[in-house]
This record gives sequence, structure tokens and C-alpha cells, in this order.
Amino acid sequence: MLTIICAPSALSPPTMSSSSQNVVPAEVIDLIVDEIAKFSDDRMKKKTLASLALVSWYCRSRAHGHLFSSLYILDYQNGRQRVQALLHLIEADPQSEESGIASYVRSLTIQLIGQTNKIRIPFDDGSLARIFRKIFRKQNKGPFSLSLLCPPREGIVRKPFDWTTLNADFLSTFYDLLGNPSFDTLHLAHFGKLPRNLLHHSFIRNLKIEKLHLDDIDNDEEIPEEVRFGLLEDEPGICMSDEGQAVPLESIDTDHSVPLLYLIDKTSQKMLHPKFAFSRLNRLIVRITSAHNFVKTRWIFVNAASTLKRMDIILFTSDELPEHEASELLLLPELQSISIIQNSTSYKFPGRSRIPQICRFMEHLTLHPNLKEVKISMFLYSHPDLASRTAAEIFNGHDLAPFDQLFSRSNFNGLKRLIIRFMFNLIPPRNGWDLRAFQEACREHVRRFFELSEASHAALIVELQFDIRTIRFDYEQISVADPFQLIFT
Repeated sequence: MLTIICAPSALSPPTMSSSSQNVVPAEVIDLIVDEIAKFSDDRMKKKTLASLALVSWYCRSRAHGHLFSSLYILDYQNGRQRVQALLHLIEADPQSEESGIASYVRSLTIQLIGQTNKIRIPFDDGSLARIFRKIFRKQNKGPFSLSLLCPPREGIVRKPFDWTTLNADFLSTFYDLLGNPSFDTLHLAHFGKLPRNLLHHSFIRNLKIEKLHLDDIDNDEEIPEEVRFGLLEDEPGICMSDEGQAVPLESIDTDHSVPLLYLIDKTSQKMLHPKFAFSRLNRLIVRITSAHNFVKTRWIFVNAASTLKRMDIILFTSDELPEHEASELLLLPELQSISIIQNSTSYKFPGRSRIPQICRFMEHLTLHPNLKEVKISMFLYSHPDLASRTAAEIFNGHDLAPFDQLFSRSNFNGLKRLIIRFMFNLIPPRNGWDLRAFQEACREHVRRFFELSEASHAALIVELQFDIRTIRFDYEQISVADPFQLIFT
């Protein structure tokens, strides 16, 4: 058991005697709390921090800074109960904004699921506006992040939540929030009729959009016709030093549901060149649901090529990549890391491999002088009635040799780490299943496909990860530490 006795200044008023106590400096307590906050086991981390918060006022302040730094509120169907609970918790403490819960929150996620007339209650009754004003104060130290999601219930189809129907109090509070220099990250999902100038007076640097619709805009149009052509040529007339013409986005996570340029362009005539609009972009995450999304994604590559450092491509489609001429292949000189995640497969043709599709995508990127890490996640479908579930049967039809041929090329000479994650939808049989044996069989089956890559690049580490789950997969799950990791050099 660890016993901590704080210094008088941290534990209590200076008048309290502590001459007989072993004093631990506040700096040491800071280090202890910060190390606990790094626990990989989230449940154990929160339990330990909660216990530590009971030791003293100083420990409470440090522990709560980690416990309440990120809040996630999910209201299902009711649309009000948990939002109200958070509001009451904050308002019950008169010091909440200075030294209580509201002062610790840096990231807030509000997800309201259900019918429109239910989920709009916290917007209309002022609950959300009051929470925002308490948490996202300019006096509080940022950076701040907000995720506001209003998806329908699973299996229910409804129109996106109409942004124009929100009351004046909420909209005023929201736009004041965007004008806070410490507010730099925004995630919006399932809203319709958003204004084009939503971000024009903001300091947003990190943007994530899902299932959005702009007011009076065709969401299938990516860029205005006037600047649609000539994107690949050098244009010396483009000035990259002018300030205030574009939202200075450094990170974009998009499903291409809205034309990005309309959100970013702050000029009155909406004629900002996309090369300037994306001149600060260094992180890109795209969720591709159709072949047309490949074209839109490539358009961003072209205009952010000089700055892009990290790229994640999440494939929700089995459509083939569009072919391009060799002269149009892209040069991304600053690219350091790329992830390609296959998040769906064909259940009609489960044996159809996505490996050629992934390799073709990589071939569209010509030179990678600074590329150090490549991550590929593949979803291998197997029928639930598959009796033996052997590695050979599951990998049948998935020839991994194209990966070996691709990454043995000279333009990947600087590559240091290649991570390939295999995701399975296997359902263990009732009579038990030897996962260790399956792990070893996968290792033996897959490892032999990467002899050429390892021989060509002596410094390359190939890491294989076998992710055994059931039923459902999503992007957040992919980042979870995997118990079935195999690493070989």
C-alpha cells in the first residue's frame, strides 16, 4: 500500500502543524499521479485516481484533473437525463468553474440518440448552452475539444438534425465557443442545413465531420468549377502567406459528406484556391464509402501534398480504385506514416481478397523519402459454419505475396516499420478452441510471405497482429492493444 502525506501547503491551511509527519513534496505527488494516469488498464486507472483523490485537497485536484479531463455523455432515447445530470453536478458546486469539475474538462463528447423531438430537448431547454458556458470558459486553460453527435437509433432512417431549428441561445453560445482561441477541435455528426460560414470566425485546427449537409449546397460537389482544373501544375500566383482567408486546419477527419472547401474558404467570393486552403494540413483521415470518394480523397492529396505527414484511409467499400495515368501519381515528400484499414468485406464473395485493392492504392503514391511506418488492417471474413477454422482455410484466397513485392521496392528503402493487422470474425465453437494453436498456425502461414521485404530492407521490422473478435468491428477498436501480437525481425 502506498501512503502519501502531503506538504502543508498542499494538504491544509499553513496553521495546521505537520512537524511529526513525513512530508512528500508536491512535485513528487505530481509525478505519482501522472504515472497512474498512464495506466493502460482504463478501469484500474480510474479506480486508483478516484482513491487517490480522497487523500488530500492537493491530491484531489491533481487526480480530478485526469479523471474529468475527458467526459463522454451518451443519452439514449430520452435525450435529456444524463445531460441534466452533468449540468446539476456542475452547478451544485459554486466553485466548479474555478476549481471543480468544469475547470478540469478539456474534451467533451455529447451523443444524443433517438427521435428528433426527444434529442432536441437539451438544445431547447438551455441545458447544453449552460454546460458549454461553464466548461469552455476563456479563463480556463485549453486546448478544448467538443464532439456533438446526433445519430438516429440503429436500424432507423431519419433526416439529419436540422441546424436551422436550434434556438438563438444555443447558437449564440456555440459561436462564442468557436471564437475562443483555446478551442481547437470540433467533431460534428448527423446535422443538416449547416451554414457555409460555420467555421469562419473560429480557431479550429482539428475537424471531424460525419453525415453532415450544408444549407443550399450539393454535397456531391467537391470544389467549384472555376478551380477544378489545373490542380497539379505549379501556380506561382498563389500566395501562401496571406492570413485570414482560410480556416487554418491542421487535421481533417472526413467521410466526404460535405464539400470541404466550402467550410474552409473564408473569402467573400468563395474562390480560394484549394492549395492554399490545405496549406497547413498535416494529418488526414478519410472514410471511403464509394469509388467517387477515392477521387475526392485524391483531390485533397494533390492540394496538401507539400505538408501532409500522416494519413489514415478507412475503406468501407469493396469498389475498385479508379485508375490514373502514371504522370498523375502523387509525390508526398513529408509523409511519415500511412494507415490503410479495410473495415468491410463482401459477404457474398468472402474469399475475394482486398489485397490487390490496397496495393493499388499504395502504388498511387510514388516516392516516400520520409515514410517510416505503414499500417495495414485487413478484415478476413469466414463463414460461421466453417468447421475446422484452420489458418489455411481462413487465409484461402488471400495471397499476401503482393505485399511482399510492394514493400521490397526501392522507394520504400526508408521504411522502418510495417504493421499488418488481421481482423477475424471467428466465433469460437461450443466445445472450446485452442487460440494459442491458432495463433501459431497463423504465424507460420503468414510469415513466409515476407521474406523478400525483410531481405531487401535490413532495418525493416515486420509486425503481425492477429485480432480475434466477434460480430462487429470499428475504427476505434483497431487501436486497442491486441493480446495476440506476433513480432519478428
